[in-house]
Amino acid sequence: MEPKSKKRKNVDLTQEDFRALSIMAAANGQNLKSFIEDLLAREAKKLQEEPVFMELLKATEVKEVIPPDEKKRFEEKQGL
Repeated sequence: MEPKSKKRKNVDLTQEDFRALSIMAAANGQNLKSFIEDLLAREAKKLQEEPVFMELLKATEVKEVIPPDEKKRFEEKQGL
């Protein structure tokens, strides 16, 4: 089985959310990063099982909108 390619995305959490998710991760015997990845993967799988989502996926190209200031910071950081 070929490994799935991954995309990296930084997220900002409030202190309260960070603490709650950290507690949930520990309760599941996982570190926070693995817990969040597993949580998002389960939600994405549920969504992919929805017929409407599958039709949208076939019919449209999904583009992520990046705010201009975030794009500029990224390009500067990468030396572009």
